[in-house]
Amino acid sequence: MLHLSTALITGTNRGIGREVARVLVAEGWRVLSGVRDPKSAPAGTQAEAVDVGDPDSIEALAERLRARNERLDALVNNAGVYSGAGARRIWDVNVLGPLRLTRALEPLLAPNARVVMVTSGLGRLADQSRGLVARLSNPALSLADLERLAQEAPGGYGASKAALSAMARVFAEELKPRGMMVNAINPGWCRTDMGGAGAPRSVEQGAASVLWGVRLAPGGPTGGVFKDGKANS
Repeated sequence: MLHLSTALITGTNRGIGREVARVLVAEGWRVLSGVRDPKSAPAGTQAEAVDVGDPDSIEALAERLRARNERLDALVNNAGVYSGAGARRIWDVNVLGPLRLTRALEPLLAPNARVVMVTSGLGRLADQSRGLVARLSNPALSLADLERLAQEAPGGYGASKAALSAMARVFAEELKPRGMMVNAINPGWCRTDMGGAGAPRSVEQGAASVLWGVRLAPGGPTGGVFKDGKANS
């Protein structure tokens, strides 16, 4: 039987996540939409209810996928919050969510699977506090360290995205023996609900940056931060 490539994308209810899902469906991918409200999943995708800020919701999703013997060729951790939430919620969704989801779904990832952490230009490491830079730059940084950092929630959106980019490096090392590629992708400042109408980039441009990470050929780069296919640390 022909195997259709399967991608799980969180936050497909709008913006960049929705466009990434649309393009992959058009290319023949089977797309699982990780959304809080299944009714918000884009056409052509399979809705999978999950709140990435809730560890019980993540585990319930993982249990469903395991029961169906799903195999994921790509995981796109796109869901995130920017404003209207305190630091605790921002770090729960933007950092602990991708960490827990990737760890829970790791057994379902196919050899050479691509994992994308959708980061932001506001998460540029050099723009963070000296203390955060030191912690995230530590070559011995572990997922446990990132969990502890997220519990502290030291800063807002930008700091959380810097931690997410560092997380890509940690997961990349962990999953490299299985041929998987894990990268943080910056879609740029786009005209989404989050980015606002005055942003310089279209949703399509932002999605194209993310799709580059999904389409990487076996043996491609891993553990880096990229924008439009170019290093973007």
